[in-house]
Amino acid sequence: MQNIVSTLQKNPLFGGMPSPVLEGLARHCRIREFERLQDIFAMGDPADSFFIIADGWVKLYRTSREGEETIIHVFGPGESFAEAAVFSERNMYPVNAQAIEHALLVAVPRAAILHNIEEDSHFALNMLGTISARQRYLVQQLEQVTTRSAPQRIGAFLLRFCRMHPEGENGAMVASLPYNKSIIAARLNIQPETFSRALSKLAQHGVKTERQHIVIEDAEALEEFCDFSYDDIPCR
Repeated sequence: MQNIVSTLQKNPLFGGMPSPVLEGLARHCRIREFERLQDIFAMGDPADSFFIIADGWVKLYRTSREGEETIIHVFGPGESFAEAAVFSERNMYPVNAQAIEHALLVAVPRAAILHNIEEDSHFALNMLGTISARQRYLVQQLEQVTTRSAPQRIGAFLLRFCRMHPEGENGAMVASLPYNKSIIAARLNIQPETFSRALSKLAQHGVKTERQHIVIEDAEALEEFCDFSYDDIPCR
């Protein structure tokens, strides 16, 4: 149970919650393990839980009648997803969810969350704040897709991701890409054949790439090029 409590504590939804409250909630939660490319839930399934990622990466997506996949968002360690679905009138997941790689998730039951909301106003406000921040971030992402070039979108993605990792030598930002470039391209609404060309254009703005490794030598220059603000970062 301690692993569940630790995962809950790392999520902003439960920030500032007393340990007894988290321990009580943890008794109703369970850890679920998913292999790479394993489905977590499908669009239309009953939304009986939302999830917090202890380890791994998860994509939310929809598929058109023609079979074309549109990635809605990709979530990583410490983040939660499907919160809004458990409160919808239809009480169904509006998208599909799949593990991009091996993932450990904490499933938080709908019934336990509703009980906590009824009993704890601080918890209810945290829930509203988290959902509001997520909605604001998605609006910002839609704006980026429509107003920024492919290199700018990739640069903003790299800045957001590398910020979560320790600085390298001389203040450089260094990280390994968390998942396949094709998924990043789809997430940013960029064609795969365009992605590599757009990424190479970032070299003049201090970005070096080697397979899955990224080095941002001059973060300020890249931020200026991308018109980037750290306010664009999703809640964690």
